[in-house]
Amino acid sequence: MCAYGAPLAAQCVMLAMLLAGRQWLFAMMTASGCVATLASLVLMASGRHESRSDDAGWTMEPHAPPGRGAGADDAASSAPITPIPLADVLGFGGDAAPFRSIAHRWCVADGGCRAPVGADAHGRAAVIDLACFGPHAIVAGTTGSGKSVLLQDWCLALACRYPPWRVQFVLLDFKGGSAMDALAGLPHVRGCVNDLDLAYAKRALLALEHELTRRERLAAARGVANLMDMADPPARLVVVVDEFHMLTGQLPDLAGRLTRIASLGRSLGMHLIVCTQNPLGEIGAPMKANMALRICLRVRDMMQSQEMLGAADAAGLRVTEPGAAIARIDDVLVRLRCACDPDPDRLVAEIGRASQVHGRRGGPPLFTAPLPRLVHAGDVAAPPGAIAIGLEDDGVAVGQCLFDPSDGNLAVVGRPGRGRTTLLETIGEGARATGADVVCIDDADAWFDPFVADPEAARIQELVCSGRRCVVFALGSSRRLRVPEHCTRRLVFPVGERAVDLADGIPAGIVDALTAEDLRTPGRGVLIEAGRARLVQCAVR
Repeated sequence: MCAYGAPLAAQCVMLAMLLAGRQWLFAMMTASGCVATLASLVLMASGRHESRSDDAGWTMEPHAPPGRGAGADDAASSAPITPIPLADVLGFGGDAAPFRSIAHRWCVADGGCRAPVGADAHGRAAVIDLACFGPHAIVAGTTGSGKSVLLQDWCLALACRYPPWRVQFVLLDFKGGSAMDALAGLPHVRGCVNDLDLAYAKRALLALEHELTRRERLAAARGVANLMDMADPPARLVVVVDEFHMLTGQLPDLAGRLTRIASLGRSLGMHLIVCTQNPLGEIGAPMKANMALRICLRVRDMMQSQEMLGAADAAGLRVTEPGAAIARIDDVLVRLRCACDPDPDRLVAEIGRASQVHGRRGGPPLFTAPLPRLVHAGDVAAPPGAIAIGLEDDGVAVGQCLFDPSDGNLAVVGRPGRGRTTLLETIGEGARATGADVVCIDDADAWFDPFVADPEAARIQELVCSGRRCVVFALGSSRRLRVPEHCTRRLVFPVGERAVDLADGIPAGIVDALTAEDLRTPGRGVLIEAGRARLVQCAVR
């Protein structure tokens, strides 16, 4: 109210001074501003009154806690809201085996994304419909206001209402994993990372971009504008980010991928829930423009509340009421109190039992852990006729790295001690086991010298260039290597010098992403073939 009242008073004083000075033209201009400010003040006061009324986005659940029905007095909207256990809000507070109720609800679940997260001022279950009023949401609040508890309740409530093949989660916890680790055991979760491993967090953001692209191609292939309108739509993917400002601070170059989800996610069944302490300046305008659903817990000043809700109400929430919040849904403000769940592990276990009843889970992980430092050849299975040489990483997932002799020669480039000889031994043993015709040549630099007069060098060069047999040869550098005359694929062990690694054929993106651990780890190389490159950890016998 002060934000409009103070300018109105100042304009009235200015108007009086202009009238006293007979400045009629300027007085008319100032008078119009006074009228506009007065109208805004009246509309704001009216909106604040309407915000305390019931809203269509908040519904009475059939299992609301006893003794707190819809007939509560309107004065309850300003009174403290008593926290209600999440099990009571979900409707199975007294159920000794909640997994049965959860399994039944999964059978009758619709295609939406709505779930109760607490109680409103009248004691009714406050149901948030993310698909209808979102599709994305911002949760703001100062430290200790209950943001993480709200996110936890929201995910658990969605998991209790929808099966893993209808709703899935990717959890990005940039608060050390203290809040989201409890949800990692849900069958709906396809990935859970925290800021203690930034390399893993980068993989999660890249995986989300790949998933967005996959869904775009699926929509184009099916010829639909909205994937959720398909007869067999993919599961909705809810991306939850706790402490968004930490993500933008530690991974500024990758945070833009979430902006793409905010812009394109509605028609692709992807939802974003972003949690932050200060909404001013921490969330960019392109992302904020697509996040209609706002939930504001206690904040320290009125400007933050104005930014989130268009009103200063959230700045007046009591410190003694953790979990108290004001939500703006469809431009209507509603007070609520997050449910309390003293034992989320028990509910996660019950949801897991319901998944076992149905015999289905949400699908494979969207991303995997990075390459291990050591890989044993016996741990990598290979199809018939192929030779497993280790594991490969495309930046999102780790899989088998296979060597097929029918694809031609392979040059192994690297300095001594990086794993060249071990790789040749692995390929040689695999070739003998599969009956493949493979010739392995170690330390072949001298044989590729154009000025060498040794007849053996001529024979080896002819063997390499003829293509009659698959030749795997090791070189200390690539300066004498000719592509594609000598080979069509290379496995390069990087040296850590940008110019040298680029000259060896490693793409700039991979060179920039290499860490000190990658350069120290024996057997860590880059496989380059057929226009693509990926990081590889060679196996040992």
